[in-house]
Amino acid sequence: MRLQHKLLLLPAFLFAAALHAQKELPTETVDVVKDFDVRLMESSKIDVLPSLPKLDTTTKPQNYLVPARPLAVSYDAPKMRPIAMRAVKKEEIYNGFAKLGGGVPTSLWGEAGYGFAAKEKFDGKVWFRHHSLNATKAVENQRMFNNDALVSGNIYLQNNLAVEAKVGYSYDRVHFYGYNDDSLSFEPEAVRQDFKIFDIGGRVYNSKRTESDLNYSVAPKLYVLNDFYGNKETGFDLNLTASKWFAEKHPLRLTIRTDFTKFTDTVSQSLNNIYLQPSFTFHADFIKLKIGGNFASNRDVFSIFPDCELTLRVFGDGIQIFAGATGDLRKNTYRSMTEYNPYLQIRGSEIANTRFDNYFGGVKGNLGWIEYNGQIGYSKASNLALYQTTFTNEGITRFRPVYDTVKIVSLQGTITFKPIKNLVLQGTYNQSVFTTTNELTAWGIPEIEGNFTGAYTLLEGKAVINAGLYLADRIARFDENGRPGKDNALVDLNIGGNYYFSKNIGAFLSINNLLNNRRERWYQYPIVGTNFMAGITARF
Repeated sequence: MRLQHKLLLLPAFLFAAALHAQKELPTETVDVVKDFDVRLMESSKIDVLPSLPKLDTTTKPQNYLVPARPLAVSYDAPKMRPIAMRAVKKEEIYNGFAKLGGGVPTSLWGEAGYGFAAKEKFDGKVWFRHHSLNATKAVENQRMFNNDALVSGNIYLQNNLAVEAKVGYSYDRVHFYGYNDDSLSFEPEAVRQDFKIFDIGGRVYNSKRTESDLNYSVAPKLYVLNDFYGNKETGFDLNLTASKWFAEKHPLRLTIRTDFTKFTDTVSQSLNNIYLQPSFTFHADFIKLKIGGNFASNRDVFSIFPDCELTLRVFGDGIQIFAGATGDLRKNTYRSMTEYNPYLQIRGSEIANTRFDNYFGGVKGNLGWIEYNGQIGYSKASNLALYQTTFTNEGITRFRPVYDTVKIVSLQGTITFKPIKNLVLQGTYNQSVFTTTNELTAWGIPEIEGNFTGAYTLLEGKAVINAGLYLADRIARFDENGRPGKDNALVDLNIGGNYYFSKNIGAFLSINNLLNNRRERWYQYPIVGTNFMAGITARF
């Protein structure tokens, strides 16, 4: 056993001796006898939970320094333009135009106008038109001419005040070419009738709505008419109007109007009317309601008329239904009656009022590609002017006014249709049923009238092609033997167009009455047959 213990102690002794002997080894050389291997022992994980500090509930004053805000900042408005889009070509504006043409039968058309302005201080226009026709090769003395001229302007003063002035003059000539006997013949001077009318008017008004949403207008008008036979008529109309807007869409209006007329042939006649017309119109998204009245006075006789209309928007602007009641005193003056029938002979007749009581209802709308209005109405026209034939000792057909109370049931319709780009179709139709009180029928007034037109624009606006069809039924009248009858109906077909060769110069052509209808609108006065006119136009 001792020998074994000695053997076990021998390696330890040798290891200690070796350590002692290494002190003498050189420091530059190190021999690695065994790799050094270090490992961490496994240990348990300690979880630490975070916690928030306690809230500080003490109140401390806070001081803020806010810089002063500038009251006004001037900067240029930004310019906006769609990216990658071509700018729309600006439509050129022309101040003036001129039109000159001639045709067959011998006719001449001349028209010119020019508008001018000086910024926001002044604007005005001048206009003139001449139209003459000589178809005596077909019908003796079937000739006429019209001359019309107008000068108007607006001056814009301070304090939102504006003044308008108008001066007009017309000189028209017709001839009585309706003869009772084909063998009769007259010199043009023997059957001539001239109408010379001088118009002057003005208006003082606010050019922009005032701060209190109030509009006002004072508008006097005066005309003097003279004819070839020494008849004279003067008319003076003074119109005072004020409108107050509530919430910028509900207007309250008041109009005071005086309308004085004096006619002189062998004796003098006066026809003076005074009107008071208040109204209020309420607008909402689906409803429009107008409530008003028309209070008229003539020769100490006072008349009260309604002025009411209700419109309901069933489907926006596309479908709207409406109904209303209106009334008025309408003058039958020498001027108004000769504009309707230039072959009138008023001597021995009177100028008078027609009282209209009108009730109507219908549907209207605008769907963009189509706009329409259709209505049915009932009117009672007391003292309505009708036009009956009368015959001179020389054998010339003339007409005179006769008055009667007439009940009228009417059906009216208008439509504007745009089926494709650049094509516009329009049509109007009116049919009336007259029930007279004393007269046999409504002399000289058509029961059916229709007017249908179409226009197509092509070549980027350089050319326009148009067509029209006018229809009217037969006109009731007495013949020279005292027998009632009616003339032929009218079917008038027209085509035409215009084309601009350059920016400023163009040409036009119109062919009228293609069917050569010779209907007598007034008994023994046939209209002109097929005719055409061509000429040049200019804009500048």
